[in-house]
Amino acid sequence: MSSFEYFNGRVSNITQETKNVNRFYVEFPELEFYDFKSGQYAKIDMPIEDKKTYRQYSISSEPLNNNKIEFLIVHKEKGLGTEYLFNEVKIGTELKISKPLGRFVLPEIIEKDICFICTGVGLAPFRSMYLDIMNKKIPHKNIYVVFGSRFKEDLCLAQELYDLDKNNPEFHYIPVLSREEDWSGAKGYVHNIYKELFSDKRPAMFYLCGWEVMIKEARNSLRDMGYERKDILFEKYD
Repeated sequence: MSSFEYFNGRVSNITQETKNVNRFYVEFPELEFYDFKSGQYAKIDMPIEDKKTYRQYSISSEPLNNNKIEFLIVHKEKGLGTEYLFNEVKIGTELKISKPLGRFVLPEIIEKDICFICTGVGLAPFRSMYLDIMNKKIPHKNIYVVFGSRFKEDLCLAQELYDLDKNNPEFHYIPVLSREEDWSGAKGYVHNIYKELFSDKRPAMFYLCGWEVMIKEARNSLRDMGYERKDILFEKYD
C-alpha cells in the first residue's frame, strides 16, 4: 500500500442494481464521520497483483455527517479491481479506503440551472449531488439528469430518479436509450437531449461523467453552443 492516508472500512451491505452494477455500502468503525463533499471520489486499495493496487470510485451517497458511504460500481470483466470487488468482497469484508478526493463538486451557491450528463455509473457522483441538494433543501434552479445507456435493464436507480422527477417540479430525469426497441422514452444518445433542452442558451452549469468519447463530444458541442469552459465540468472513467 502507498503512504497515502487510508481508513479501515467495512462492507455493511451489497445490492445488485443492474446486471453488471453493484451498490456497495461501507462504514468506518474507527471514524465518527467520514467528511466529504458530494461529487468527490475515494481510492480503494485492494490485494491485487498490479503496479497500482488501488482503484478510484466516486462516492454515490450524499454527505450525512456520519461514518457511512456508498459506491456504485460496474463489473469490468478482466478488470483486476472489479473482479476482486465482485468476486471476493462480501458483507463484513474490510477495505482500505482513502480520504475523499477531487474538486468535481457543486458550487457553494447555485445560481444557474444544472444539467448532469452521464453514461453508466457516471451517475454515481451526480446521485451524491442531487440527493445533497434535494434532501438538504439547498436553494437551486432546475436540475436535469440526462442519463444515457443502451437498454432499460442498464438504468441504475431508475425508480429513485422517477420518484424525484414526479415529486419535484424542478427535477427532471431524462433516460436516453440507444439500443432498446421496446421503449417509449428518448432514444439515441445524450447529445440531442441537452442540445434541445438548452437551445435557448440560458445560463447553466454542465457536469459530465462517463465514457471518454461521450465527454469529448459533449464538451465540444457545449462550447459550440456558446457555453464557456467554466460552465462545463467533467470527470471521465476508463
